[in-house]
Amino acid sequence: MSKRISSGDVASNLRRQITSGTFLVNERLPAERAIAEQFGVSRGTVRDALHQLEHNGFVERRAGSGTYVCYSEANQSASILQSTSPLELVDARFALEPQIVRLAVLHATEHGLMQAETALLDMEACREQAQQFALADEAFHLSLAQCTQNSLLIWTAKRFNEVRSNKQWARMRETVLSAEAIRAYNRQHRLIFEAIRNRDAEAAATAMRAHLSAAKQSLIDAAA
Repeated sequence: MSKRISSGDVASNLRRQITSGTFLVNERLPAERAIAEQFGVSRGTVRDALHQLEHNGFVERRAGSGTYVCYSEANQSASILQSTSPLELVDARFALEPQIVRLAVLHATEHGLMQAETALLDMEACREQAQQFALADEAFHLSLAQCTQNSLLIWTAKRFNEVRSNKQWARMRETVLSAEAIRAYNRQHRLIFEAIRNRDAEAAATAMRAHLSAAKQSLIDAAA
């Protein structure tokens, strides 16, 4: 017995065609009847599939005109950067930053270490200024990625910093970055940097995990 094609199957197929460029942004999709004939489903199934695509930002329905593609990679990236929550960001950083500091130990030049230390000193000079600390913090973590000399990791670290400029993080920052928290984060950053300078990869990764654990707990406490 052949598998019954669901609205989810139709939506997935159309989504693949949109993301692969078969249908371009602002292009009108075929009429519901044509899509129904293509997949051998009812028009109701097609309507449900189009509703799913609309809900997820791939198409828009224009009354009396049809359904048009509104997805583009640039729009999708901007949407992700603005919608990612602080906790989601910390989880993503957990996946990458311990490995980033391991690679920094292996590949950091003296110039790279100087840049990281400059950002570290800028952070340590911030005792109660949350905004200034946040900017120096972003520069420090980016400098660690730059120490890896891995262009993809550097690109990813820049995207992390873009997420930290979104509205959700801006609202959370004033709550989380107390003078006490800034002092604690500075101690943690110093441990990370010294481990990298001493070329101790596991100590650097352990210090980074401890730092991210503390940051995550602060976010959880603030949300509660």
